[in-house]
Amino acid sequence: MTGYVMAATDAGGERFGECVVSSAPTLGEAAAFGDNHQTNYVSVRHGHDITLYGRDATGTWSVVLTDAPAAVVVVMRRQHDAACRPEPDWDGGPQVAFEYAPVEEDGYLLTAVDVDGESLAERVSETAPTPAEAAQLGNLHEAHYVIARRRDGDAVTLHGRDAAGSWSVIAADVDIDTAEEMCLWYDLTHHYQGPSPVGHHPLDDDLPASESGRMAPSKAISLVVEQIRTRGLDYPTQGLTADRFAGGWSVYAPVDIDDSDPMAFLDIPVGRSVFLISDAGRLKEISSAIPPRQAEAMFTAEETYVRRAPAEEQSAADLWDQSTRLESEPEGSAGISSFTVDAPSEEAIAARASRLVGPIAQQLATLGPPGWERFTAVFSFTVSGEVARLRFWSGKRSTEARVPEQTAVLVRRQRHLAARMPAGPWWRLLISVSHSGGTGARMTTDYDYGDQPFPEEDLLGPEHYRNDLSAYPRILTPAWLSAYASQVPEPGPVSRSTPHTADAPRRPAGSARDRTVSPPTRQMPTEQPGMVDPASRNAPPASAPQGNPMPPAKPARPREVPVLDTTVGWTHLHADPQVITYGRKSILLHEVEWVAYTATQIAEKRFMFPTFYNNTWEFRVGRYPYYGGQKVSVLFSKGGRRAEQPEEWGFLVSLVRQYVEPRLLAELVRRVRQGETVTVGGSVKVNQTGIACAKPRFTLPWASLSAPQLHNGMVCIYQAGAAKPVLTVPLSHPNAALIPDLCATLAS
Repeated sequence: MTGYVMAATDAGGERFGECVVSSAPTLGEAAAFGDNHQTNYVSVRHGHDITLYGRDATGTWSVVLTDAPAAVVVVMRRQHDAACRPEPDWDGGPQVAFEYAPVEEDGYLLTAVDVDGESLAERVSETAPTPAEAAQLGNLHEAHYVIARRRDGDAVTLHGRDAAGSWSVIAADVDIDTAEEMCLWYDLTHHYQGPSPVGHHPLDDDLPASESGRMAPSKAISLVVEQIRTRGLDYPTQGLTADRFAGGWSVYAPVDIDDSDPMAFLDIPVGRSVFLISDAGRLKEISSAIPPRQAEAMFTAEETYVRRAPAEEQSAADLWDQSTRLESEPEGSAGISSFTVDAPSEEAIAARASRLVGPIAQQLATLGPPGWERFTAVFSFTVSGEVARLRFWSGKRSTEARVPEQTAVLVRRQRHLAARMPAGPWWRLLISVSHSGGTGARMTTDYDYGDQPFPEEDLLGPEHYRNDLSAYPRILTPAWLSAYASQVPEPGPVSRSTPHTADAPRRPAGSARDRTVSPPTRQMPTEQPGMVDPASRNAPPASAPQGNPMPPAKPARPREVPVLDTTVGWTHLHADPQVITYGRKSILLHEVEWVAYTATQIAEKRFMFPTFYNNTWEFRVGRYPYYGGQKVSVLFSKGGRRAEQPEEWGFLVSLVRQYVEPRLLAELVRRVRQGETVTVGGSVKVNQTGIACAKPRFTLPWASLSAPQLHNGMVCIYQAGAAKPVLTVPLSHPNAALIPDLCATLAS
């Protein structure tokens, strides 16, 4: 924001006029604006900083405070009004951040707000506002958030707009404190891009100190070495360097570059792993392909959100600082002689943590399949390791869903708040929600403090519990957990790997001397009886166009990692075994849930051309939901003569065949063998008995199924003995390329 927004308000924050000026208004200009609207207060907002002007009982205008956050403005405005006017014209006690105008009996109020809770516009309605009405108000005033509430209740509903412009309900029927927590969380996961030179964001504040203090660089390096050895990563453990940044330490293996050689930068490995570790012990592995400052800024913002003081404490601290500064000024404190700031009790903080479980459950509910009847979620968290399990049921069928990283951030926040309770932070959080048609949802929550040993699937490595006990010292720790946490693994790789966390790649990182090489071949599963070699399945007939949709690739040399760094058109494209980035879109390979790629060459008759070819090669990877989920799409096209497939497209396809498809295939096989029904290719249902499809409708047991074939960009599914396929699935459909291997593995 380059201008200054000047708003005339009453003591409660209700706006009577607003205008945008190019420069900061003077006291006289603000006073004239307030007198013109017959109000006692004028706020001037620039970015997220607010200057407040007020008029006392004699009609004299003065500067109440300058460059303050919205939370302080709300309190100071009402403190000033109480001192200047014995009978204030506002109702209720001081509020924090989100403020509202009075609402008529049985009326509804929609308020467009920014991430600080500063009101931008309001609309009153006699009927309950719809999500479309909330989106309309937010879009009209360029606000990311809209609050809806009813006069006869304290519950509010928070609507938010994501980075793509789509609106959704972030939290329904929550108190105002929880709405503020959810607003800041949503802004972090959907809008925050790091500190901006213009304006201020709540997450730009200084990172709160860790309970265990600032970590030493030697400790950070030792934790990274422990992580490398525990997970068996192909990464150096000697000569690591730790660089300090606001959120903690950046640990990496340095590369020696000859400064005298102007071309030496070509030898710098691309796509190397870098480890970010906070003072509390949280470790995040990223790719060096991500700009370091961007990665560090996001990591710091995540830590700031999780560890920031509750709004009550933050506002009290800001109010104290502002009042102390005003008291020290010659003009005094605008009529405020003294006040007392009481810190919230442990019970209040515990209640805030408890109320945050509901919105977590609401976010989890959006991850389930249509028509689910119940779900259970288990979070086994420490400061440095996490396991999250989520399963939905519909009748007797169950489906496992992945908990996204953005939800894990919210769970970390809830656990940090729960740490204020006498028992300390929980070790496991169990949430169970059920509902049926025409009834409301019922939720049960259980905090597990380790009275009994944890199930094997929820048990983290001993080092994670040691890190957590260091960050959150406890009066009492269960004997079994103390004994388990005291175990120290032998140096070198171990057989039991650390459970997968929300932000740690599952694949080994690059070696100490990564170089750009040709893409590797896919590691196929063990050959089964009747299994057709993928290369022969994929061989096109003589009449098929060139451009093999599953191209063979040169094998990679040992200890070398494939890297692609180029441009497609005017857009930068980078791909390595950890991340694929195309323009502003990026996705980590260990987070990919579906793949799709196809090559088409269509011959046409055109004027002056005996045969004109439309050559297109498409590559896509993403996460569910298929429509609306995170994805990266790259399209190559060339018209005119018959063209060979682009090397970049072949690289991308070979990359996912090596580093993504084996994991997806193994996961699908595991789920089917556990009794689930999975969907591949957009419409093919696969279970233990065979495959089925709704349109065209058919069901084939494994005994009646021939090995699926690949032909002209299609997966052809045959019934045994039939010449024509019963179904053809384009390779452009999600995970269609896995159908042949999936059927071959399960049919055996």
